[in-house]
Amino acid sequence: AVGIERTEYDARQAAARELARERGYSALIAWSRGGSTQDHYADVYYLTGFYTHQPFIPDEPGRWRAHGHTALVLPVDGPATLLMDMTEVQDPKPAADRARVTEDLVESLAMTVAETVPPSTDVALLGGEALAWRWGRELGARLPQHRLIEADDLAAELRLIKSAAELDLLRAAGEIGARAVDAAMEAAVPGVTEAEVAAEAIAEIVRAGGALYGLGLSSGPWAHTFSPSTPAAYSRRRLNAGDMIRLDLYGSFDGYLFDFGRSRVVGRSPTQAQQEILDAVRDSVRAGTELLRPDETLGAVARRCEEALKASAYARRHGLPRSTMGGTWGHSLGLDWGAPWIESTSDTVIRPGMCFAIERRLEAPGTGGANYENDVIVTDVGPEIITHAPDLYGV
Repeated sequence: AVGIERTEYDARQAAARELARERGYSALIAWSRGGSTQDHYADVYYLTGFYTHQPFIPDEPGRWRAHGHTALVLPVDGPATLLMDMTEVQDPKPAADRARVTEDLVESLAMTVAETVPPSTDVALLGGEALAWRWGRELGARLPQHRLIEADDLAAELRLIKSAAELDLLRAAGEIGARAVDAAMEAAVPGVTEAEVAAEAIAEIVRAGGALYGLGLSSGPWAHTFSPSTPAAYSRRRLNAGDMIRLDLYGSFDGYLFDFGRSRVVGRSPTQAQQEILDAVRDSVRAGTELLRPDETLGAVARRCEEALKASAYARRHGLPRSTMGGTWGHSLGLDWGAPWIESTSDTVIRPGMCFAIERRLEAPGTGGANYENDVIVTDVGPEIITHAPDLYGV
């Protein structure tokens, strides 16, 4: 069976304690969001295996506060306390010495820190981007003898090199994602709506036991955009023969993400201009993927991608396209995405056990747009692509 054993969670907590001690912290606080969003759930989940599906609802004084969130207090010397908003959880139970159910996460967190963390010490805060200002202000007022310091770089360091079990979960996630993208691209025929294309992908993910994180889908005269600027990331627009359609899809299996996409022309062969767009994103990403090897740098990978894009027929005809994603070519991948980024100035040395999503999106208003992305595990012998979807989709 694919999954994380309790012994691995214990080892993660031990490593987190040691890293916190080395950096002069007396404890870690991991703060995470649940409520069926996969934004900012990684910090508590990585250390305990716990995720709350309770939805966020506005604070109601005297009833609940920070509902849909969870926290872990992990002293460098002392028991791990998980604070959660669910009265009963299924097996496997969360990996923590103590679990407390609370309706007021802010109050319970302040009390737990006061009880278990020595005063006049620095405490590392993981997941501060999900901590609302008013909750952070309250914690500061309630804990005047503890200095909370945002330390997301510590969490990123802990999670950068994946264990064998994590890599297997990433492979499983990539397989689900590949089936979902393939289903969507095959469903993209004249007459169907963008929503129907998205539904095929979503159904494939859910059937396989995965979870949808989100997607960006666009087509036809809007194919150069990421997705509609409406709550649904797809529209009721019907596809026409000759439209370009592009999909960036992200979801997870047991919390571990896939994040990749493909593009195609609907119902007929691409024109020369459309083919040049498809070739440019594919070939530049594939060129960089070859350098995702131990002892190379992420900067070298990005520069290889840029060289291939510059040499493409599209760039020779139109010039280098405007950069997307702030000029980066992808990011680390695991329970979340982010640093280290694949960018030309990066001196991050690539090591076995890392996983990256490497990608490019090209915007060509009037002609269309395309993206190409793969998820790649770094092994001792080189890159292992784990999203096995076709490079190109034909008529």
